[in-house]
Amino acid sequence: MFVAREDLARRYLRGSGIEIGALAFPLRVPPGVRVRRVDRLDRAGLIAANRRTFEFADVDPGGVPEVDVIDDGAVLSRFADGSLDFVIANHVLEHIEDPLAALGHWLRVIREDGVLFISLPDAARSYDAPRPRTSVEHVLRDHRDGPECSRREHYEEWARILDAIPPERVGERVEEFAREDARHHFHVWELEGFLELLAALALPCELELAQRSGQEFTVILRKRSPDRAAA
Repeated sequence: MFVAREDLARRYLRGSGIEIGALAFPLRVPPGVRVRRVDRLDRAGLIAANRRTFEFADVDPGGVPEVDVIDDGAVLSRFADGSLDFVIANHVLEHIEDPLAALGHWLRVIREDGVLFISLPDAARSYDAPRPRTSVEHVLRDHRDGPECSRREHYEEWARILDAIPPERVGERVEEFAREDARHHFHVWELEGFLELLAALALPCELELAQRSGQEFTVILRKRSPDRAAA
C-alpha cells in the first residue's frame, strides 16, 4: 500500500505543497519536493486526541511527525488561493463531514496544473465493509443542509455495526461520541462510488489517475481553470 503511494508520489509530485492529517503515516516524497504537515492540533495534541484510534488500529503514535501548520485541514484558512503545487490527503476525506466543501478548499489553494493526491480506504477491503456506501445524494445533502443533519445517523451506524453495541445502549454510545467530537469514518466509498461522486461535482479539475492498492484506492486530480475543466 505505502509502496504504491510512494511510486505515485515520484510520478506526480513536484515543487512545494502540504500533507493534511498524516498522523503516523506521512507520505515519503521524492528528493527536492517540499512538504509541510498540516493538522488541527500540534503533535502532542494529536497523539492525545487519537489515542483510541491508535489502539483500534494497533499503530505506534511515535511515528506521528511534527506539525508545521496548525489549521483546519478541511478549510485551509491559512493558505492563499493558488499558493501550492500540490495537496496530499491520505485517509482524510472520509473523516470530514462535508467532503464537497473540503474538495473545494483543497483545489482552491492549488495552482493551475497542480495536483490533488487523495487516498481513501476501499470499503470492500476494510472494516467498513458491512456499512452502507455513501451516495452522491448524501454528500450533496450534507453540503446543502449542513453536516449536522446526518451526524447522529453516522454515530448510530458506527455504534450498531462496528462497535456492535446492544440496541438499548446505542443512544448512550452516540452521546459519548458527541461529547468526544468523534471523527471516525463519516463516509464510506469504494472506488467506483467515489468516481461517481467526482463525476457529479463541478470541480475545476481533471481525473489524472484512479488506482486500487491493497485496502485503499488513490485518486490523482489535476487542477485546471474553470474554462479548461469544462472544455
